Amino acid sequence: MRAEPLLLDEEAPAWALAPLAAALDVGVSKTVCLAARRDPVLDLHPDRPLRVLGVGVQTAPCIASGKPADFDACARAIRVAIEEAAAMAAAPIKRVTACYSGPGIHARIVRAGVRVRGRAVATRDLDTAIDAAMHAGGAPQLTVLHVEPLRYTLDGGEAVADPVGMAGRMLTIEACVVTAPTDAIEALRACIRWAGAEVEDIVAAPRAAALAVMSHEERAGGALLVDIGAGSIGLAAFAGEGLVHAETVAAGGVRLTRDLAGKLETTYAAAERVKLAFSAVRGACDPREAVQAPKIGLDGRLEASTTLRGVIADTITPRLVEMLLAARERLARAGFSGANAPARAVLVGGGALIPGVRELATDTLGMPVRIGRPIDLSGFDHGEVGPAYSAAAGLLRWRLDTPTLADVEETYQPSLAEAARTMRNSAAGAWTWLRENF
Repeated sequence: MRAEPLLLDEEAPAWALAPLAAALDVGVSKTVCLAARRDPVLDLHPDRPLRVLGVGVQTAPCIASGKPADFDACARAIRVAIEEAAAMAAAPIKRVTACYSGPGIHARIVRAGVRVRGRAVATRDLDTAIDAAMHAGGAPQLTVLHVEPLRYTLDGGEAVADPVGMAGRMLTIEACVVTAPTDAIEALRACIRWAGAEVEDIVAAPRAAALAVMSHEERAGGALLVDIGAGSIGLAAFAGEGLVHAETVAAGGVRLTRDLAGKLETTYAAAERVKLAFSAVRGACDPREAVQAPKIGLDGRLEASTTLRGVIADTITPRLVEMLLAARERLARAGFSGANAPARAVLVGGGALIPGVRELATDTLGMPVRIGRPIDLSGFDHGEVGPAYSAAAGLLRWRLDTPTLADVEETYQPSLAEAARTMRNSAAGAWTWLRENF
């Protein structure tokens, strides 16, 4: 990927002095780090594109054998990816927003009720209701990644999207709570810390990818995000209210490579190279085309050999169908089938690059399907931003849409007018707090 080094001098634009935000996608096949700064000029654009300043990509150590990498190897890949992105952005990366895409992501729709403390619902009452939903959907061995409010009701009345300012005594929330195994989340945090960075937040990978490839209108109309990764398939279903389901299925590109290695009598690494170069769904390639596919010879070493693309397609197509059927079954089990099924699906991840997979997914999932690519990105070659970078791009959007205290510059000096406005706002805020609490 191409990017110009950033020179921070006296003539640098204002956006270049903003704190650097970094997104980290740690996957089975690769680790990606993207770095960016908020650009006030781009924020004025209706689509609010992102300016990516640094990119770091490291192939995961497990790709050579198909087995999970150890802690040290994973941490080294993270550290190198972060260093590459920092060097390209010409600024250090101390904190990252990461995503989790491993097994165990699950969602529940929960209901929780809290008593309104004032005469009308205030923002703090919403916070209390969200906390109650978080406790209702959590468990000792699970970490809550997201609490997505879907609807509220007051005193058993009709559902509303925003009850702030409405009078009532009992506020009930219905929310989608997304959890992941605590042990896995803590292992990810430890790995990133070992690599020399602090974790600001951890986001479910399917949720992050949807932010990068789906428009608000598409999500509101009912859509399904299918992330075909190397280690798992991530699912995120959306309705008009927001995220209604998220889950990971223990199946991914690793299984395709293992099937291919067995069929071609070759090593996992050689099968992975063949898969990346020549894989296709049955009917999406010339089955008679001969391609290079080395195999293990009589002496136990790889030797030159050829195979037909039809053999490759016939090997991976049944497994892809099995994986997509498993995803459809999980959706049906969660209640999203028939009339409740999403209107369409978007495929992302490395598996979305396989020729013919869109048509196969359309038939298997029973809904219109398109291939998703990160949208509204600027700063480097768009031709290289494919479906495999969706989670990292979505993390960057998540991070820049939820600024932290570190984003406020310590050198900021308010003008007299700004100071007076701040004092007035503080006084008004204090009076509101007193009125709500006493």
